[in-house]
Amino acid sequence: MKVIHTGAAPSHTGPVPQAVEVDGWIYVSALFGTDPETGSLPEDPRAEAERLFANLDAILTAAGARREDVVRAGIFARHLRRDRPVFNEVWTEYFGPHRPARSAVEVSDFGRPGEDTRYMIDLVVHRG
Repeated sequence: MKVIHTGAAPSHTGPVPQAVEVDGWIYVSALFGTDPETGSLPEDPRAEAERLFANLDAILTAAGARREDVVRAGIFARHLRRDRPVFNEVWTEYFGPHRPARSAVEVSDFGRPGEDTRYMIDLVVHRG
């Protein structure tokens, strides 16, 4: 197993890697829309989703993968009904015609004290 890490995406505070790779399969850990340099979170839901996908791009690049290699995504939202439409707009812009499998659930707490995080995503990617 190879650990994937880049300074261009936020790191976890605990013992969690940004991603790991085994035999071309890349598993991206819980990913948020925080700025990797400042740790700040955009106040606007669209900006937060855009930052989240910019962070994903950085991890995919570090892993030698592309957006089209994303196979599955798990989406977690604090207010699913309210914030999913904006997230879906950014998702569609990000992936274009590519449609990975996905699920979306509402959660009450991301375990990040002091943050009003709206979105978290984890992914399975296959670099073929």
